Amino acid sequence: MPAVRIRVGGAVQGVGLRPFCYREATRRGLAGFVL
Repeated sequence: MPAVRIRVGGAVQGVGLRPFCYREATRRGLAGFVL
């Protein structure tokens, strides 16, 4: 099974980045975690 690590950086101001990433990954059938 291929693995990919994606790092996103920048200023995040209470926009719900982790829940957004989780929803998008789930929608696309991906598994993993968001730190």
